[in-house]
Amino acid sequence: MKFQYDRRQLRAMCFVASLAPVTRLLPKAAAQLAGSASWLAPLCALPPLLLFLLILTSLMKMRREGEGLGEVIMRRSGRTAGAIGLALIGSFTLFSAGFILRTSAHRLISTIYPDAGPLFFMIAMLIIGTIAALGPVKALPRASRVFAPVLLSVIVLALIFSLGSVDVRNLLPIKTQSAGRVFISGLAVVEIYGCVLYCAAFLEDQSPLQGRRFASYAGWLALICLLLCTFCAVIIGCYGARLTSRTLHPFFSMIRDVTLTKTVERIEALVTTLWVLSDFVIFTLLLCTASHIFRLIFGFRPEKGDVCALDMSNGRIIIPLCAALSGTAALLMPTSEHVMRSISQIIVPGASLTILFVILPLLLLIAKLRTPRGAL
Repeated sequence: MKFQYDRRQLRAMCFVASLAPVTRLLPKAAAQLAGSASWLAPLCALPPLLLFLLILTSLMKMRREGEGLGEVIMRRSGRTAGAIGLALIGSFTLFSAGFILRTSAHRLISTIYPDAGPLFFMIAMLIIGTIAALGPVKALPRASRVFAPVLLSVIVLALIFSLGSVDVRNLLPIKTQSAGRVFISGLAVVEIYGCVLYCAAFLEDQSPLQGRRFASYAGWLALICLLLCTFCAVIIGCYGARLTSRTLHPFFSMIRDVTLTKTVERIEALVTTLWVLSDFVIFTLLLCTASHIFRLIFGFRPEKGDVCALDMSNGRIIIPLCAALSGTAALLMPTSEHVMRSISQIIVPGASLTILFVILPLLLLIAKLRTPRGAL
C-alpha cells in the first residue's frame, strides 16, 4: 500500500497539538501546587511518560501493515473487550474535542477579543475542523510539519527575549518536601503528551511499519520535557510562583511586554492568533480519532488514502455526527470559571490518566492472554 505519512510527521502533529493545552496548564497549575519548584515538573513527568510509551509500544508491536492502534485492539483483545475499551476512549475523546472548542474560544476572548462571545469562535473552529476531518487524514500530519517549526520558533524567541526579566531568586528554594507536589504537578504533562501520542497511534494505519519505536519517541519526549522545563523556568523567573499561579495565561502575559527593535510592540495578539493553529490541529486530531474509533466499533474499516469529503459511505456519516456531539458538549459546558477550572485540572486529566494507565494496560493484558504462546 502507499503510505501517506511517516513517524516524523506524526511527531510534528503531536507537538503542535500539545501546545494549546500546555499553555493553558503550564506553568499556572503547577505553580499553584508546587510553588517556586514547579518549573521542575516537566522533568518529573518523563518517567511516567516513558512507562506509558512502553505500554503503547507493546501494543503497537502487534501491529500489522495497514493497522493503527484501534485495529490492533479489536483484533488482539477480542471484539467485546476491544469494543468496550474503544468506546470508553472514544467517548472521552469526543468530550475532549468539545472542551478544546470551549477553551480555545475562551483564550481568544480573554486575550484579544474581550467584548466578543465564545459562540462565533466555537462554530468557526467546529466547521473548519469538521471539513478537515472529512478530507484525507494525511493533510493533518503533513500540515503540522509546516506549523511545528513556526510555533517552536515563536516559543524559543519569546523565551530568549524574556530572559532579561528573569530573577533567579523566583526559582528558589527547591526543597525535598516539595518533591511530591512537583511530581503531581508534572502529571499535567503526562496526560497531555500521553493523549496526543495514543491519538496519533490510532492514525498509524496509513504509516509504514518502522522499528525502534520506543527509542525514537523516548528521545523526542526527553527533548519536549527539557523545552517545557525551560518554558516554565523563564515564566516563573519573570513573575514568581505566586503571581504566575494567579495569572490567567502566563505565557501570553509574558510576551505582552516583548518588543522587537523598539518599534514592534504588543505582539501577544499575533502570537495568540498563531496558537489557533494548535487549536485546529488538536481539535481535528481528536475528531479524527473519535470518528475512527466509532467506525471500527460499528464494523466499518476506515479508508486509506484520498477520499471525497462529501462521500458518506463506509460509515463516514459518523464523522459529522461526532463533530455535532463535540459541538453540543462545548455548548453545554457551564460558563462558571470555577467549574471550567475543575474540568481542566481534575476531570480531563483524571480521565486521561485512567486511559493511559488503566484502560490501555488492561487491553494489552487481554491481548497478551489471548495470544497463544509462540503466535505472531
